[in-house]
This record gives sequence, C-alpha cells and structure tokens, in this order.
Amino acid sequence: MPGLRLFFPRRGVSTGSNKILYSARMGLGWLLGKGDKESGGSKRSRVPSGGTKGAVSLTRLLSDGMIVVSSKGLKKDELISDLVRRLCEKRALGDPSVFLNKVLEREQGISTTLDTGLAVPHARMDGLENLAAVFALVPEGLPDPKQPDLVIKAVFLFFSPNRQEAFTQHLHLLRGVSSLFQPDFIDELHKISDSAEILKKIAEKEAAE
Repeated sequence: MPGLRLFFPRRGVSTGSNKILYSARMGLGWLLGKGDKESGGSKRSRVPSGGTKGAVSLTRLLSDGMIVVSSKGLKKDELISDLVRRLCEKRALGDPSVFLNKVLEREQGISTTLDTGLAVPHARMDGLENLAAVFALVPEGLPDPKQPDLVIKAVFLFFSPNRQEAFTQHLHLLRGVSSLFQPDFIDELHKISDSAEILKKIAEKEAAE
C-alpha cells in the first residue's frame, strides 16, 4: 500500500486501488500532528510507506482476549476505562490508573474519532516494553463527546513505548488500523458475536491488505 500523507487536500484520495476515508475535522494527520503532542508529530510527518520493516500485526496484538463487545449505555470515557483495565490485567502492564490517566489526558486534546466510525484512543508510555492493544465493537453506537455528529462504532485502544526507536511501529499501527477498519468492514464485524470469529475475520482482512 502506498505511503499516506497525513494531511489530505480533499475527503477522498485515491492511492492506487485504495480510497482513503478520513475526517475533514480530524483525519489521521491530527492524530500524529497537532493532536498528538507526545509523538513529536508535525504537518510534515508521514506514516511509513509500504514494506515489512516496522510492520505491526493487528491479529497478534488482538489475540488472547483483546476483542470485546461493549456494554450498552457507556460513555466514551467509561468505555475507555473498561478497555484500559482489561488490557492492563490481560497483558500484566501494571497499574491501570496510570495508563488510564495518560490516555484520558491525551483525549483532552483533539478527538481521536474518525469519520469511519473508528475511535483510536492511544498514548505513549514510559517504561512500556511492547505495543499493547484492545479492540471493542460498539453495537448501539456512541456519539463522540467532542463531535456528537460522529458515531463511534468501534474502538481500537493502544499504548506504545515512549522511545524514539519504537515510534516507527507507533506510526505503522495508526496507519494499519485507519486503513483496515473502514465503515463496511466495521459493519461486517458487527454481524459477528463471537470474539474468536471476529479475530478470524480481522486476520483474513489483514492478510488480504
């Protein structure tokens, strides 16, 4: 897949056979530029182009209980709290409150919800050795608190090591999730109730990308 510029001139940009959908108010560029102070991103930043170096397997990250279907009636911060707690417990990351405070601090900036219906709350953590992630489907849909006209249908929450040498993987992961979880695919996942089957579908989609 060709490299992606982080700030796009219009709502749809064709790159080969791919058409990238993004938020006019907060595209992927916002996540890596103005909206992500920790990343050192800027308007000149780019998501790494094709190739396997630094590539991240979403299927591997989401194995062993890292896919859930959210409960009804949760607000975004409540859902994030549940996901952080699950991730910290399953991956033995440490005190969930430390990770939660960091990601909620990040959420105080620009919204991490894309027009595709995918929210990508994330933070870079001191002392973290490896990427850690959890994915949730939101069956009822959840209005984004900062952009109520955007409905969250899925959440991919992740933490990455706060080290310069790990930043390439951080970029690859953002590129991967924003490319993979497009509206049609999210809707397809909503038709599946079993987490193992959801993971299988994600693995198939990832292999085909």
